[in-house]
Amino acid sequence: MDGWLILNKSEGMTSTQAGGAVKRLFHQKKIGHAGTLDPFACGVLPLALGEATKTMPFLMNRPKSYKFTLSFGSQTATGDTEGEVIATSAHRPTMHDIESALSLFTGSIQQTPSIYSAIKIKGKPAYARARAGEDIDMPSRQVEIYELTLENYDGESATLNVHCGTGTYVRSLGRDLALHLGTVGHLVMLQRTRVGHFNIDCAISLENIKKISDNPLACVLLPIRSVLDDIPAVSVSLQKAVKIRHGQAVEMDEVNSLSISVLCDDKLIALGHVQDNMFYPNRVFNI
Repeated sequence: MDGWLILNKSEGMTSTQAGGAVKRLFHQKKIGHAGTLDPFACGVLPLALGEATKTMPFLMNRPKSYKFTLSFGSQTATGDTEGEVIATSAHRPTMHDIESALSLFTGSIQQTPSIYSAIKIKGKPAYARARAGEDIDMPSRQVEIYELTLENYDGESATLNVHCGTGTYVRSLGRDLALHLGTVGHLVMLQRTRVGHFNIDCAISLENIKKISDNPLACVLLPIRSVLDDIPAVSVSLQKAVKIRHGQAVEMDEVNSLSISVLCDDKLIALGHVQDNMFYPNRVFNI
């Protein structure tokens, strides 16, 4: 089977474990996930099955959205409930304080990820080095926060929604927001609600996938083309399709384009680019 499965990953399992479970259920040889979710986080985990793995680069750098709950009063080493407490504060911000601060964390901001993040330092994940007792100097980086809003605040914990660019570390966002408000905090909930145009409403849990019996499992897969909505699509004849499938360039009356998808009989056969009225295939699909 070839296509995209939008999994609603539950808390407590790694992305690799979730992918492995889907791989066994669908009897797949090839599977990949677009954007890792660690065990603490839940929510949208797009999984590419079969030939869909060839389109993963078109989803990896899309904006993402998260819902998270920031508990004030204690800061942990990991920025979430899994780490030891390293600082405490009796101060609690007001709702007005929080709402007034959100604009300062919107736009292009500098962020220093946690040493317990999966970011690689000299080829090794930072969390592996931290747990081995190594001293780590995490470099700061610029990230894009398109929107940050407060959904609820009960005086102790604030639930917020963030729409951000790839590479944003939400635990660090929560940590920095709490420090700016004159206190400390850590995340007690983190849910990814959107990757690109795939949102939580179209995601399915492993439990519900296992319940499918009357219909083939393929019924929950989205077409490979689901991640190519913003890429021009061109249909070609069967003769040209045969050449393209063999990696050959073919004439095409289209303007120059860095990315274009080619169809034959409404089936995706290749991705490539057009230059000087010639289409050059970069990825060929065997479907």
